[in-house]
Amino acid sequence: MARPLSEQKRDAILDATAKLVAAQGIGASTAQIARAAKVAEGTVFTYFQTKDALLNALFVRLETRLAMVLGADFPDQADARELVLHAWNALIAWGSTYPIDRMALRQLKVSERISADTRSECAGLFGSMLQALETSLASHIDPERLPFYLGRVLINLLETTLEAMAADPAHAATLQQAGFDLFWKGIQR
Repeated sequence: MARPLSEQKRDAILDATAKLVAAQGIGASTAQIARAAKVAEGTVFTYFQTKDALLNALFVRLETRLAMVLGADFPDQADARELVLHAWNALIAWGSTYPIDRMALRQLKVSERISADTRSECAGLFGSMLQALETSLASHIDPERLPFYLGRVLINLLETTLEAMAADPAHAATLQQAGFDLFWKGIQR
């Protein structure tokens, strides 16, 4: 009879994958992942049929964690500025607390190895929050530019702000606010 799968081993494999993807990108080998997780390479394939299945599982895990952070105390009925500020502060907190997750997710978001089904599943995690943001921002941003501002500008400004905060921790709060102010002023019509 086959031994039951261990959540601890599965988590160790996912943790190792996140670290290696953050450092090396999706080219990190399953042999490296197995070594980092302290399991045999075959064990990786006991838990995940293919490397793509492993990368997709990691993507779901990271997106789920991020959605939980963003969703905590999400102010559905707040005005546009407060909604964006909540999202900004939550993203900053998550990114500075979990830099490996942030860097791994950044790599996975641009990977062709993440399936359309996985992306769709994860988009659903943010559905109501994204809808609230889009609705509240309708009077501030040209609707055609909204995906660009939220999907590119906000994320890249977030990355720049997190890097600046890491380089100058004594001024982290000031830099966090400055990054938000830059985004908010930049989207005004």
